[in-house]
Amino acid sequence: MVATTAYQAPVTWDAPSKPQSFGWVSLPVQSLVESGLRLDASVYATEAQKAKQLVNQCKYGVILLAELTNECAYPGRFKRTYVSKQYGEKFFLPSQLNELAPTATKFLAVKNIKELDALRIKENTLLITRSGTIGNCTIASKTLIGGIFSDDVIRLLPKQPHNLGYIYIYLKSSSGRAILQSSNYGAVIQHIEPAHLLDIPIPDAPALRKTHIHQSVTESFQLRDESNALIEQAHAKLQAALKLPAVEELNPPANGDNGLRCFSVNVADLNRRLEANYHNPLAQAITQHLHQHAAQVLTLGDKRITQKIILAGRFKRVYVDEQQGIPFLGGKEILELDPRGEKYLSLKHHGERIAEQLTLDENMILITCSGTIGKVNIVPRHWQGWAGSQHILRAVPASAEWAGYLYAWLSSEWALPLIRRHTYGAVVFEIDQYQLAEVPVPLLADVALMHEINSLVLRANELRYTAFTKEQDALRLFNQDVLGLPSTAID
Repeated sequence: MVATTAYQAPVTWDAPSKPQSFGWVSLPVQSLVESGLRLDASVYATEAQKAKQLVNQCKYGVILLAELTNECAYPGRFKRTYVSKQYGEKFFLPSQLNELAPTATKFLAVKNIKELDALRIKENTLLITRSGTIGNCTIASKTLIGGIFSDDVIRLLPKQPHNLGYIYIYLKSSSGRAILQSSNYGAVIQHIEPAHLLDIPIPDAPALRKTHIHQSVTESFQLRDESNALIEQAHAKLQAALKLPAVEELNPPANGDNGLRCFSVNVADLNRRLEANYHNPLAQAITQHLHQHAAQVLTLGDKRITQKIILAGRFKRVYVDEQQGIPFLGGKEILELDPRGEKYLSLKHHGERIAEQLTLDENMILITCSGTIGKVNIVPRHWQGWAGSQHILRAVPASAEWAGYLYAWLSSEWALPLIRRHTYGAVVFEIDQYQLAEVPVPLLADVALMHEINSLVLRANELRYTAFTKEQDALRLFNQDVLGLPSTAID
């Protein structure tokens, strides 16, 4: 027998019309030795190398960050026992580090924690996240001093007071951030250690220049604290006027076996919603209290207080360089002073959608509607013209006379259960514009007090804009005078 095989045509393919681009950099062996024989590509990333070259060419010369630092460490790991609010102390997550006024969602039992003082944030400390999203940094302002953060936050104490703001601005700059993030390690969760942080180069600017930068940064954080204090005043006045007790007092106790909460609902009140969350007794108790103590209770969708509520449609995003687009914010960032990241939305591809649905306007109220429901912020002046994702609902106040008051109510702890009761979805939670429009808004009998609350919030929002400009002034001074960058290259 003769063996035969079927004829197969040669395999052919179309060569790509353009080779795929990738970043690369050549290095001397000495660089490997100096980096501790690190072989991960991120350490030698092109952007990091460019940043190091720029810093090394600084006219003031370069030193290591360790030379400006007294202490740089993080506390040891500890077992966390979470308890209810009335029995524990506020515990903040590293992801909240850049928030203007972080609200604790977890409360820590501190009785058995031996080194509790090491966990508390102290004055004149620079805080840097070291795990997950590394390199986020802030200064311990009045809002954070005494608060408890985990071991995922590095605490850095400078040798001289003027070094604090100077180091902060360096790590906030594009160059400092690129160098810092090139030191990370880890396959799934990225990490950085104090030794890596202390080993990065920093321009050795004159003490007077460092002082000028530090003063601008200090003023920025003082304005943030003043802003937070004004909003706290607005919340306190609103609470007093409505005679609102703490949320825990309004929440009915568990009445079923094993601590379960059982309740009945009238068929007439179902509103076509069968989820237990929608008929939450806490939401019912808050609503009942508002009707008893407010002069009138409207809904957020009432045209007397809100022009419209916008939910942007889903779309495929086209990101571009900063020069060709506008900042694009997600729901995760809206509680920050400067939430700009690396995402800039293309004006060419999304110009019409940006104009109709995505643009942020001053005093617009933002509410996250996907994932973590109910984060609330009021748009400051420096966000004007930026774009927000479809995961953020936009409530447009009827006028500036309503903007501050609506924010004061919607950002309060009593409004949150009224927003979240509408949540639907199994894996990713959602609410839409029609559900948000049903959220109750209490009006006060004292109209002058409503105007006062509104004014407090609007003043706070203006202070946040000024705080942003102060920080940008410090960044501009660092980039232009210290690094020698042209004005077109400023952050």
